[in-house]
Amino acid sequence: MSTFAPPSRPVASSSTSIASGLPVTAPAEALVAAADAARNSGMRDVMPGSLAGEGGFDDASRRCSALLGKLPPMEGSVKYKRAWGIEEALDQHQCLMRQHELQSSIGQDHVQVRKMRVEFARLESQDAAARAREALSNGASQDTRRTLLEQVNEAATSLRLALQGLEIEELRAAEKTRRMEEEIEKNNREMVAMREAIDDVTNGGGPGATGSAATTEARERKWFYCSDCHVGGHGQRFCNYLLKRPNWRVYPSERWFEDKHGQVSHCPLGRRAVDFTDETYFSRISMHIKGRIWLEDKRKLYEFVPELMPLTYVINDQRWAGDPPPNEGPETPLMPWFVKETDRNWGTSVVCCQRPQECLGLAKPGAVYVVQRHIPKPLLYNNGEKCHIKYYNLLVGLADGVTWHLYTYKDGYLSISPKPWSPTDLSKETQVTIIRTKRINDWPYWPKVYDKCQRGICTVIERAASQGKLEGRNKLQFEIISADYIVTEDLDVYLLEFNTGPVLKDQEDSPDVHDAGMVDGALYIVEPYEGGSKDQWDGPFECKGIPPSPEEILPIETL
Repeated sequence: MSTFAPPSRPVASSSTSIASGLPVTAPAEALVAAADAARNSGMRDVMPGSLAGEGGFDDASRRCSALLGKLPPMEGSVKYKRAWGIEEALDQHQCLMRQHELQSSIGQDHVQVRKMRVEFARLESQDAAARAREALSNGASQDTRRTLLEQVNEAATSLRLALQGLEIEELRAAEKTRRMEEEIEKNNREMVAMREAIDDVTNGGGPGATGSAATTEARERKWFYCSDCHVGGHGQRFCNYLLKRPNWRVYPSERWFEDKHGQVSHCPLGRRAVDFTDETYFSRISMHIKGRIWLEDKRKLYEFVPELMPLTYVINDQRWAGDPPPNEGPETPLMPWFVKETDRNWGTSVVCCQRPQECLGLAKPGAVYVVQRHIPKPLLYNNGEKCHIKYYNLLVGLADGVTWHLYTYKDGYLSISPKPWSPTDLSKETQVTIIRTKRINDWPYWPKVYDKCQRGICTVIERAASQGKLEGRNKLQFEIISADYIVTEDLDVYLLEFNTGPVLKDQEDSPDVHDAGMVDGALYIVEPYEGGSKDQWDGPFECKGIPPSPEEILPIETL
């Protein structure tokens, strides 16, 4: 929770001098001093034309403008943001109230300066009119009359502009106050809703028990609850999507415990069960697939679906685990070799070399790597760049602990290298495609390879489930998983890896290209609601796994 930071622009202080030789200590005092100086000079009995020479109203107006420029702007740095805990909501309320107090004071200072400028302009206009009347009564020359008329017109224009400036400033201050009060009201409504949520769940309105004994069905209730326990991943994102539904509310989280490394864990307030949270034990729906390591770890993945992936070798602690790749001689066409840490994704640990005999030298002590030769004849993008497919999947384990449903998304992304591909250019920019570059739906090869990718994912899930690598729970579990595929010129596809925490973008942050439909559709499949849609998710493709072994259920008091 960020605390309120006062505006950075300087304010008037004891060193600020509005009228020459007159120190002031606050904006209001400076305004009084400026007004007194203007009035004193304006009341002098001066001859026409002498006012400008002595500084008078012009000088006072300039000083008023200088003071206006030194006042802090009416810009608040704190806006309402959804809070996930009671302390966070209370801290935010304090910051919003403090901001309201400071910004209101700043707004009043701005308006007061504008009022004094109007007063200066009014006095100047009256003085110009008085000088003109005096000149007319004294029979002044035509040139003098013309000069005095110009001064009257200029004074009238200055007064009109000053009045317009005052009106604008008052409107700005009122609008700023209104917006700040709206932010405070949002925070107030949130705290009321939190209190109602606590009362409802305490009185049995939540999903019921925690742990593996949690209620598996969303029984008829008025409200459903989600908590952000700060585990990470997409938990908070999924909460925000669920909260767009009219019958979902935030249930506050609280500090649970701190481990010996200083890592703080959170849980729903009172260690009660909710319908969705990223802390699986307390959630009716789990957002983490049990057994996901068999998809994340590239070495483990190759163990049970080697036919779907490029030929893969393993380095463990700077030694080959199993058969090493045969050495290549000068007669072998050059092709990059990739050395990848098995448990890291997004290209963060990929290094390249030209020959397999160079791979061991790239490995670090104690680390495990998979080693793969670049596929032959890769299908390149329009200008010869390397590219790969980001293929999105939704895996759902039903609450019976045995049935698995797989959905694949009909749209996806291409990750495209910024440089044309060459088998001898080992730079990351050429060989490692990471960033989602563009939507895939207008790529002419997508309709030709979509089904092939889908069949490959079905094979992975069916085999992982039947071999017990994917483990069922006694509650619903799901995960959005992306798969990286590379395509050959012959339109064969090779599975490179899975990412169980793929990049997802929301419409609020990325209006043009985002995944809101995909995320909302996935959550509709997992937790249907009236008016929802599964968007472009294709499926389900069903398979059966091994029944889960009974889980030990710990009493909540021991956690």
